[in-house]
Parts: sequence; C-alpha cells; structure tokens
Amino acid sequence: MDHKLFPDLSPLAKDFDDFFETALCGFVITDGEGKIVRVNSRTAQWLNSNPDQFHDKRFYDLLAVGGKIYFETHLWPLLRMQGYFDEVAVELADTGHGKMPVYINGYERKGDNNQPLFMRFTLFKASDRRLYEENLQIAKQLAEDKLNIEQKNAKIREQFIAVLGHDLRNPLSGIMSAAQLLARTGINERGERLVNIIQSGSKRMYEMINNIMDFARGRLGGGIPVNPVIVDLEELLNQISDELKVAWPDRQIESDFEIGETVECDPSRMSQLISNLLANAITHGSPETPIVFKALVKNNFWEVSVSNSGSLIPEKAMSHIFQPFHREGVQSNQNGLGLGLYIASEIAKSHNGTLTVTSDDHKTCFIFRAPIASQSLSN
Repeated sequence: MDHKLFPDLSPLAKDFDDFFETALCGFVITDGEGKIVRVNSRTAQWLNSNPDQFHDKRFYDLLAVGGKIYFETHLWPLLRMQGYFDEVAVELADTGHGKMPVYINGYERKGDNNQPLFMRFTLFKASDRRLYEENLQIAKQLAEDKLNIEQKNAKIREQFIAVLGHDLRNPLSGIMSAAQLLARTGINERGERLVNIIQSGSKRMYEMINNIMDFARGRLGGGIPVNPVIVDLEELLNQISDELKVAWPDRQIESDFEIGETVECDPSRMSQLISNLLANAITHGSPETPIVFKALVKNNFWEVSVSNSGSLIPEKAMSHIFQPFHREGVQSNQNGLGLGLYIASEIAKSHNGTLTVTSDDHKTCFIFRAPIASQSLSN
C-alpha cells in the first residue's frame, strides 16, 4: 500500500485491505497523473495477471482499444472537469480469453491547492447484466411482434365478421319473404306451425346479424353511426313498449314518463338500445314482478331507465357487463351472442351519453343519460 495515499490507521487499514482484495468488483487506484499505484486481485484475475504487474501503467492500459480511445477523449477530460463519472460501459484488454465487458465508475480526489491527489476506479463485470438486458430486449421485441400479429388477426376477424354479416342478409331476407308468402297461401294447421318456426327463427337470426354488423362497425369504424333528428320521445318509448308487450304478453311493463319536450336522437338506434334493455330485463328479471320503465327530461339532460326485480348481478360480471360477447347466466339460448348490452353502450356513446347499471339483492337498473343539447353526435 502507498502510505502517502493511505496512512496507517490500523486496524482500519487492515479492514480496508481485506475489503479491497476480497471484493467481487474490481478496484484500481492511480496517482494524480493517472499512473496505477494499486489494483486488487479481482481486477488482476480478470486481466489474467497479478497485481504487481500493473504498477506505473496508466489506467487506460487496462482497456481494449475502443475503451482506450473513449477514456482519453471523454472520460479523462470529464474527470478533470467534474471529478467523477459513473456507469460507463467499456471492455478490458484481451488477454487471450476474449475482451470482458465491464461498467466503470471513476472518482478524483483533489487537495487543498485544487490539484489531483489520486483517482479511484471501480469495475463491475457486465457479462451477466448485458446478457440479461439482451434477453430483456429480445423478450420485449417478441412481445411487440406477438401484439402486432394479434392486432392484425383481430382486425382480419372483425373484417371477416362484417363481410359475413353483410353476405348473410340477402339469403336470409329471401327466407323471410318466402315464409311470409307461404303464410298467406292458406296452408293447414301443421304448416302454419312450421311457418311460424321459420319466421321466428329468421327474425332472431336477422337480429343477430344486425348485432354482428353493428359490432363490426363499432370496432372497425370507431363507433356506431347515428343520424339524429328531433324526436317525440314519449311517442317513441310507448311504441317500443307496445312492441315488447306483444312479444311477451305474459310480462308486465309499467311505464312512468315525465317528458315535457322533444329531444334530438337517432330514433332507430334509440329503439335498438331500449329494446335491448327491456328484453334483457324480461329475460333476467323475476317473472312475478313488473318491469319498471321510466323516462325523464329535465334541465339539460334526458334519461331513460329500465329496472327489474331479481337477484344481484355478481361483481365479476358487473366489471365486464358492457363488453362484447359477455353472456350473463347459463341460459345461452336466451342470451344470443352477448352483444346486446355492448351495442347499447356504444349507441349511448354515439349520443354523447352514458349507459350505467346498478344491482343489489332486490333489483337491477340500467340507466341511459344524455345531454339535451347534442354536441357533434357521431355520423
């Protein structure tokens, strides 16, 4: 040890020596001019040498050619200007076993006259860290590639759904028209039952295709388009309610409207939204209690709500109830594709509105709310 740099502070000096020699990182100490006065055993081992062979060499002599140039042109001036540098990646000189990557920190100590007394360099083996960083970069790239592929596949699937839905409409319309004509020909009772089955199934298929088309438009086109006009809301709601009562004559729908003015909306889309909510309430609500159908126009907003008695919707189901293909319960024959509430929520967004739901042990309530003054509704 150079006692000018390290005065004997035994036993502190012994502790320092033990730490210096047994550390898992490399240590190099130079004088004020950059000449090496001491290296630890770890550094010497990395360089396939022994500590005594480095005296009077300069620190940059330990580095590979690229590291030498970078040290002379950047790190040495940086030490002189600010007194330190840290986490610089270089390579040690090749001693026949290949150049070993390291990270180095440098520190300069100056005296009272502002002249450098000595410099200390700490070296950390970078092989494992670089391998980890490279693996991390590879994993990141693979994840990004996989995400891009999934996004492309999702778009292809949605485009396929849109094309399929469009192409299915024509033959289905033909089936529905043929069933109507057949019903007018005076067929027998058994034939009427068969025609009714065809008409009922065709209508349900037509609704499902419409939902698929709306889903595809919403995903591919950034939302469901609406064509807003001034609407007599009470008349529209009564018409929707009457249609549902005909379809489900054994279910009671109680209407409570407080509407004193017209609103601006897309009547066909609003019919779709509210029909979905009423049909959902009929499907999942208690058959012994009525569906409560309310509407309110007040101040700067208008609101439509549908409530039904029944059991609590589980918290897990509530968290994704408006997501596509969500199907509540186990009666899949009643739930269709699970697009109804998703499409209803998208229609609400297209009207600058919201569709929310609350549920407890006694009732479930869906509430649509939108501003009176429509602001750039989706077209």
